[in-house]
Formats: sequence, structure tokens, C-alpha cells
Amino acid sequence: MKYSFVFLWLVAGTCGATQMTGFGARYYDDITEVYSDNHETDKDLVPVIVIGATEYKFEVNTLESIAKNAGVKVNKDNLASWICLKSGDINYWFISDNEMGAGDLTAVAIAKDGSPCTPYKGVLQVSVKAPVLTTKEETEKYFKHKPKKDIVMYYKDIEKSGEYTQSNSIMYYLKGDKVQGVIISQGTTN
Repeated sequence: MKYSFVFLWLVAGTCGATQMTGFGARYYDDITEVYSDNHETDKDLVPVIVIGATEYKFEVNTLESIAKNAGVKVNKDNLASWICLKSGDINYWFISDNEMGAGDLTAVAIAKDGSPCTPYKGVLQVSVKAPVLTTKEETEKYFKHKPKKDIVMYYKDIEKSGEYTQSNSIMYYLKGDKVQGVIISQGTTN
């Protein structure tokens, strides 16, 4: 009987959680080298994120601060917290990994996929010194590498003060000759 109660509690907790939808849900994919083409790069992959009049940084600013600025609520499940904003025809998922992010912004997924994200009328920009929603050919030219798989990740590790390493990455999801969407992320380890 005790085990039945625990099982029901776990199932109810999981079923009640909101799940990320659309391209942003690709964040949950268990990407390994079997499925993706991973390459180290010397390119700067730190994004510039501007919402309204405020610039946000990975692992410094919280999703709560972004949500407050945008006038939306933070969604949460057992793996991540996120908000999804739409500007023009582009959707932006601002994500915090629950394991390491602790509410801080750790990733942004970007796609033109028609998902039902909250429209945002103000300034919303996420830029990185790499092509984003473009063609496969443009990414090949920029990184000087021809992807062998439909998912390709470029990453740059930067040692910070000898104590920890910051890793920035951009993961491209390719469909034919187009980039379907990207996930830009940052993680820090010691």
C-alpha cells in the first residue's frame, strides 16, 4: 500500500507538470555523438541577449528577471524551467537547466516553427557571432566544416582563472539544406 501511494504521487507530479513544446522541446533530447556531429571551434559563441531595454547573460541573469521584464510566467517541469516568447515569426525559448542552472539562464532555443509562444512587442534580440536560422551551406562556410549528421554542435571551452571552465555551444538542427532551429547554451564546470 505504501508503494502504491508513492507511485501515485510520482505519477501525479509528473502528469501535472507543463512540458515544453515545439522546437524548444528538443532541449530534452539526449544528444550523444551517435546522433550528432560535435566539433570544437575557436569562434566566439557567447550570445548577446536583449529583451526590452535590458541585456541578459547566461548563468548571471535569472529566468524570473526575464519573465518579469516580459510580463510572462516561468514554466517548469522536472528537467527545466523556461519561457517562450515570439517576435515576428521567430520563437525564442529561454531555458534554465534545473540540475545546474538553479533558475539562471543557461540556454536559448530559436526556431521559426509556429509554436504557440507568447507574442512580445518590444525589442527581442538574440545574436551570436555565427549564422543562426540560415542555410546548411552558410554554417559550412562559417565553421569550415561539412556536417555529417542532421544535428551538429560547435563548442568552445574557455578556462576561467584556472578554477573553472566555461563551455559555450551552438547546436544546429538541420533539415535538408536549411537550419530548422538552434540551441545556444553555456555550462560552467570546475
